[in-house]
Amino acid sequence: MLRVFAAGAREGRVVGADDGPEALADAVWIDVADPLAFERPLVQAATGIELPTRADMVEIEASSRVYREGEALYMTALLVVGLDSDDPSSVPVSFILTPHRLVTVRYSDPHPFRSFAATCTRLGVPASPLEVLVGLLDAIVDRTADILERMAAEIDRLSGTVFALRTPSGRRMSTDDLTRILRQIGLVNFVLNKTHDSIQTLTRMTSVLMVPPRTPHAAASEQLREELKSILRDLESLDQNSSYLSSNNAFLLDAALGRISIEQNAIIKIFSVAAVVFLPPTLVASIYGMNFEFMPELGWRLGYPFALVLMVLAAVIPYLWFKRKGWL
Repeated sequence: MLRVFAAGAREGRVVGADDGPEALADAVWIDVADPLAFERPLVQAATGIELPTRADMVEIEASSRVYREGEALYMTALLVVGLDSDDPSSVPVSFILTPHRLVTVRYSDPHPFRSFAATCTRLGVPASPLEVLVGLLDAIVDRTADILERMAAEIDRLSGTVFALRTPSGRRMSTDDLTRILRQIGLVNFVLNKTHDSIQTLTRMTSVLMVPPRTPHAAASEQLREELKSILRDLESLDQNSSYLSSNNAFLLDAALGRISIEQNAIIKIFSVAAVVFLPPTLVASIYGMNFEFMPELGWRLGYPFALVLMVLAAVIPYLWFKRKGWL
């Protein structure tokens, strides 16, 4: 879908196959989402910009996500999407900034684009492409902060679960429960890693935008430069918060693995103690099961009760010894 936003407009206009390049002439922001076959040549004819393909955006190296071609500044950032589903991921989004317009290319529907479009509906589209980009970056930073807050709440919940002796239903925590917690910890770690990557790309984008005034993209008002500085400070703060949450999540992972190890050791201990307790009675029974001719106990009247009592004592004495040592 191809949507164009003119300065001061309250909403974007969807461009169809019957429209020509003149439909994009007054656009300050061209949003290209999952471009169709006719949309690429249409944007290129109107702006002279060649849109990157999905493969270009995915395969681009981290060091090459920001580059310049003529007056166009190409920037690619990673955004976290699908947080409300069972399959969150990070997707690349390209921002192409020229002196006259901003072109965004995406193959997903990140939340910041919807929220910024809603802001434009209320307040109108900013007058310059750099203002639009700053507004988008501000929405992306807000969304990133929301993601980290959500991960912090999830870590707090998992922390209470990992160190609980019983499940919320009152059942004793089992190894299967801890295994499920491990999967949840792994999902949180995945989101935190993707969020960290996103913050790094956004930081590089913001740093490049804060270039000396000799370039067209930096010929912005002092207010815009202050907003970019504020966004950069927010990104640095979010990066520190992301690192802090990652360390907490790593501690939870170690704690969950430790609990699983303790549970498994307790099971092994039960079998070990049972083997030691039943070994002496087995030895006694084996002795009296031998077929020697001269075994005086076999002729005793109380020989059978004597053997039974001896086997019981051989089992009870090790058990009491383990209890006294605190091994049970």
